[in-house]
Amino acid sequence: MLRAFLRQFCFVVIVAICITGCEAAPQPTATPTKTPGAVSAAISTTQVIIAATATPLLDTPTPAPPPTIAEATPLPENIAPFTGLAVTDPQHIHEKPILICVNNDAAGRSAHWGLSRADLVYEYIVDGFAVSRLTALFQSQETDRVGPVRSARMPNIWMTQMYDGVLACSGGSDEIRYLLKNEVGFPYLDADIDDPSNNRYYTNLGSDYRTRLQGRTDGVRQWMADNNLPTAWQRPGFEFSPEPTGPIAGQATLIAIPYPGGNNVEWHYDATLGGYLRFQGGVQESDPATGQPILAKNVIAIVAQHELTNMVEDSLGTKGVDIKLYGFGDLRVFRDGQVYEGTWRADDQHPPRWLGQGDVVIKLKPGQSWIQVVQKTEDIGYQ
Repeated sequence: MLRAFLRQFCFVVIVAICITGCEAAPQPTATPTKTPGAVSAAISTTQVIIAATATPLLDTPTPAPPPTIAEATPLPENIAPFTGLAVTDPQHIHEKPILICVNNDAAGRSAHWGLSRADLVYEYIVDGFAVSRLTALFQSQETDRVGPVRSARMPNIWMTQMYDGVLACSGGSDEIRYLLKNEVGFPYLDADIDDPSNNRYYTNLGSDYRTRLQGRTDGVRQWMADNNLPTAWQRPGFEFSPEPTGPIAGQATLIAIPYPGGNNVEWHYDATLGGYLRFQGGVQESDPATGQPILAKNVIAIVAQHELTNMVEDSLGTKGVDIKLYGFGDLRVFRDGQVYEGTWRADDQHPPRWLGQGDVVIKLKPGQSWIQVVQKTEDIGYQ
């Protein structure tokens, strides 16, 4: 009897196992459709590019979340958030900052105009690690001419998002244009699409594509008004002090940044002027708009991850460079002939914070800052 019962029990178990194994496997959960709107991190933009083109960015691991970013101390109502200087028209510092892409190859540098009126300027590597490009941020004062304006690149998405600005450039690769016109949460004025005649929001000077196109802040604001785009702005700014504060890491009267393609940058401290004079490719740079040399009160060198992508940027097949401007990384701040060491932190809701020992804010000198983005700490030379 027991033997018969065991045979029957085993038979039932085997049948149950077979039935379970033969059932259809559960279907995977469908991937939610992306809702158009702001992208808050590079992972979002990478997914969009993969969906939109056959030449996606290289697969990259998801970065570790950065430490919490503390809010900056609010500045007085009439002080510009990114220069620390008093403004003549406080309305401007409550409006979105304007970020304009500026050519920085040899031809572009020979035609630079209006950079000294920017609140801050970024320099970063583009186009297959072959050359650097500039993006100038204007908020506290207007300029009737800045240029020469060139096309957008991937770093412009990161920086415009975290400053909650409006980006003004002249075209870009198909992938970048798709992102800027369809996916990002900030306004993008494309000269090729929005002003093809270059006479309403931009100005044309000459015929050389490398130097002809000029931007202006009132043109960008007019485009915003024509398209009923919101201009109100409220983001944390930088922190400033007329006098140096915090522990210094040493003296720094000469700064050297080895950008590719013969575009090496040097900054020479001038104690009489109280700032750093800019040299690139061995030539001192001046601004014809003022007749004065480029003078930065602060030079901020930040280390960020650089990755070559599969995005084709031009007719020569040059690949784009993605630079991770969110998260955190190594930092050197130069002011008053001295250097401060620390880390930077930023995300899509916060412009960078410059932090020294013990996460104490490194306060900048009031005036214009230049942010030099490099690949590794060893690229920041000074003495």
